[in-house]
Amino acid sequence: MARAPQNATAVFLDGPSHMIGRAVIADFIAHGFPKLFAKDVALAFHGFYAEGDRVIVEETMRATLINGNHYENDYCFIFVLRDGLIHRVREYMDTARGHQMIFG
Repeated sequence: MARAPQNATAVFLDGPSHMIGRAVIADFIAHGFPKLFAKDVALAFHGFYAEGDRVIVEETMRATLINGNHYENDYCFIFVLRDGLIHRVREYMDTARGHQMIFG
């Protein structure tokens, strides 16, 4: 069985695949994200589900990459809340598909 590729965004940006803390996440959104996802970024939401301290979001992200390639991948985010604030986020996506679109 083949091993799933590492998070292609992290590989491309030469950064961590696991971000911890507000400052690191804010820096990724403000500076790292646009280095790869250059334009036409669009999110299509497919579902929101909440129970207790968990919120699940299903979405598809589309964008034009910095190399001109088209990017389209499905995501599932699980937000864990604590005292009304986001405490943890788990992100699931097709890493092989993402790697193919970014690196060919």
